[in-house]
Amino acid sequence: MKVAFIFGKGIEGCGVTKGANIFESWLVSQGHETIVIDFDNKQKFGRAKDTEWKSTIHRVESDHELEDAQPVLDEVNTCDIAIIHSFPTRKNGKYIDRFREFVEGIGDPIIVIHDHAITKNTINRQTQAAELFSLADIGVTQSFEGYSNECYLHTDPGLEGRLMENPIWVRTGEYDKHRASLEDRKKHFMYMGRMSTLKDPGMICRIEPYLKNDWDLTLMGCERSISSIGDPNSKTLATDAAPYHKSYQPKIKFVGTNSAGEHYEPAKEKEKTGTTITAYDSYKYDFGMSQLGSSTAAWCGYRLGDPKEYGHRMEYTVIESFLLSLPVISKHFAENAVSPEGKKWGEYYGPLISEATCEEELAAELNRIYDNKEEWEARTKACQELVYNFNDIEVLGPKFLDFVLTKGKRRDNINFIDRISSYFPSAKQRREAGEIIVSTPGSVLNEKAYTLVDGRQNEIKEPKETGATLEGFF
Repeated sequence: MKVAFIFGKGIEGCGVTKGANIFESWLVSQGHETIVIDFDNKQKFGRAKDTEWKSTIHRVESDHELEDAQPVLDEVNTCDIAIIHSFPTRKNGKYIDRFREFVEGIGDPIIVIHDHAITKNTINRQTQAAELFSLADIGVTQSFEGYSNECYLHTDPGLEGRLMENPIWVRTGEYDKHRASLEDRKKHFMYMGRMSTLKDPGMICRIEPYLKNDWDLTLMGCERSISSIGDPNSKTLATDAAPYHKSYQPKIKFVGTNSAGEHYEPAKEKEKTGTTITAYDSYKYDFGMSQLGSSTAAWCGYRLGDPKEYGHRMEYTVIESFLLSLPVISKHFAENAVSPEGKKWGEYYGPLISEATCEEELAAELNRIYDNKEEWEARTKACQELVYNFNDIEVLGPKFLDFVLTKGKRRDNINFIDRISSYFPSAKQRREAGEIIVSTPGSVLNEKAYTLVDGRQNEIKEPKETGATLEGFF
């Protein structure tokens, strides 16, 4: 069997890439053939170079028109399954229709399309998501109860029974080499992951006053950005997720990473004294895992505003923390998110639970557990078992493949432009004229007609259909 992995946004090197890479490696280990398609939309991804693929990478260059990409499309059409992991966003306006037309050209392969977005805001950044899902044979969303799931079934009822939640899988055995015994671990509390307000990396800085004398504190992979600095005049530092606020910066030693992936201290940082937190803007994977595997505990602050979007999964950095350290999960996640067997994550023995404003209590608990070897070992072992049960690629890979192959191709796909003609009658004409038709979940569910102009949604005021009102009737 032959499977194509298609990145319409380009290979990013983040969690989306990681999941695809693990599945690709597993497929090859099972004797299958794979290809990888990387679309260049003139958007740079620094982490992409760190991912090693088992197969050939076919690249659709930024200056390629659809006809230039025909040899790549022909190669995809030799596959049994084509998995689309990402698609252009508003930032990639020039390339949005090129990618849609590429997908429309996929014939015999079973088309699997992922939506990796988890909040209404990020879901609605995907300019033609609803239309692309109408081309899918299988859809993969983050939650059966979520916003995107609602949209795709509303748009195309033929997807009923063909949607599945995103499986977050890992090769569990590969983490053993990074796992140190408690005797070989320092008092070390860390956060691992990119800068995201959803993950609250600010916890490391807020807890610093209670751990600074005895514990190493680390922010691993949390890049400096506008959101990481936050509001300079914030009145809510006690709950702010930003770790690099100006009041924290004197305590932090920032470690840079050169093009070879080696860490170094910038001259300015060498001059600092009295720092209590170390921040790495990026890291090579083995280095990050060795740090995690020698830490006492790891902050996993992931939480969402809408509990319906959680689905039955954990994020990769949370899973890695479950495998290599003692995870501290957010209270909101613990009380609202549900495991694949239907239990709330907070009902399991193993992880600690905390949230913003509870830093002093958490510090006391970390100190207590560090001095109680038996409890630390029991909790971390229980956490590892949860991942072995729910996230092992050797378990999930066959299930995913079986679902896709059993459902197979469908023949009841809608014509999307016809589908939206009741509220966007000029869509066909506008597309023929070269305009980009927006089909975000928000636009489809709310029946709003939009085109994309300079990266922004432009609402089209369509005339009401004749007969739709008394005035129209007469």
